[in-house]
Amino acid sequence: MNNWVKVKKTMPLVWMITGTVAFALAWQMMARVYGPLLVATPAETLESVVRLFTSPPAVATFSRTLGRVLLALGLQIIAGLAVGMLAGFYPWVEDLLKPAISILVAVPPVALALVVIFVFGGGERQVVAAAVALGFPLLYGGAVTAVRSVDRGLLEMLRVFRVPKATQLLAAYVPATLYSLLPSILLAAGLTVRLLIMAEVIVGVDRGIGQALSQARVHMATAEIFAWMLVMAATVLLIEGVMLYLVKSHVLAWQARR
Repeated sequence: MNNWVKVKKTMPLVWMITGTVAFALAWQMMARVYGPLLVATPAETLESVVRLFTSPPAVATFSRTLGRVLLALGLQIIAGLAVGMLAGFYPWVEDLLKPAISILVAVPPVALALVVIFVFGGGERQVVAAAVALGFPLLYGGAVTAVRSVDRGLLEMLRVFRVPKATQLLAAYVPATLYSLLPSILLAAGLTVRLLIMAEVIVGVDRGIGQALSQARVHMATAEIFAWMLVMAATVLLIEGVMLYLVKSHVLAWQARR
């Protein structure tokens, strides 16, 4: 029985490793079929990743984009949480913002990034602003739903003991909303990386992964393009891992004390 439990616990890891190996084999086969000019092999991509992170300019490029991603994601979380909670408390605010949110959801990301460039010009702030505008509706919608699903029993207890409104907000609404908003935040992390790098390519900022991808495309440096793609995927996993750790150590601890 104990052996079966141990095997059952290790199965997700086994399947994950199997999926990774299968993906690498399919990638290798595609590289052999289409050639190195179109598809770099996994080995060439890893070699290019090593070259990138042993090159100070490439490290600075990655750091610049990572800083923009963290800034944009932080602004999305703050704005989405604040505005979403406000709309959750007051339905008229949700109705007021519905046309603007519908437009942000419906407009293609490329079109919105172009509008930001035409109106405000190109630059680092415009890249971050475009990423925030594109990712905001996801967190806003999640926050509205989360606020309206807060445990009514807990809220009633706070009212009975006449807990101040500010304390209710910080002790009940914010932690509960963040807890419910976690899946949306994790989804927003990957979305923000993609949107921000796309905005970097369109805007043409001085330094960033978007500019590096544009230069690699011009020089047909396929291995470098694949290397940056791998770095982007690893960045998303890293951000999600850090967020999960913070949630487990803080928000879930609050959930357990309820």
